[in-house]
Amino acid sequence: MLETTGLHAEVFDAALALKSVGGDSEFLNEVVGLIRAAWPTLLADIRRALAMGDFRAVERTARLAKAAARNVSAKRAYDSAVELETLIVMKDLPAAQRASTTLEQEVERLQTVLSTLEKSACSS
Repeated sequence: MLETTGLHAEVFDAALALKSVGGDSEFLNEVVGLIRAAWPTLLADIRRALAMGDFRAVERTARLAKAAARNVSAKRAYDSAVELETLIVMKDLPAAQRASTTLEQEVERLQTVLSTLEKSACSS
């Protein structure tokens, strides 16, 4: 299955993610696949809600992003989603927009790490 070390462990902690699903690597692969597929929609929904100034929609979607990141032990994406959620609750739109950009960058890193790990797992 997927293994991570160093910085990758902050982006995606495979050991912790595996532990969270009771050691079932097949199930973890399914969860990772579902969450990877959900990220583009979550991020688009956040961008759209920010553009409309819809704080409730941003908060709701940031909470979903936080749960998605937590479910795959993606610490940096999780922390970014928490920051976005906190700032939008404080109604600080400019800071929330910056936090949204950070979240997108962390998700991009996560997607890259997961893609790399999947490729190396397939070639093993």
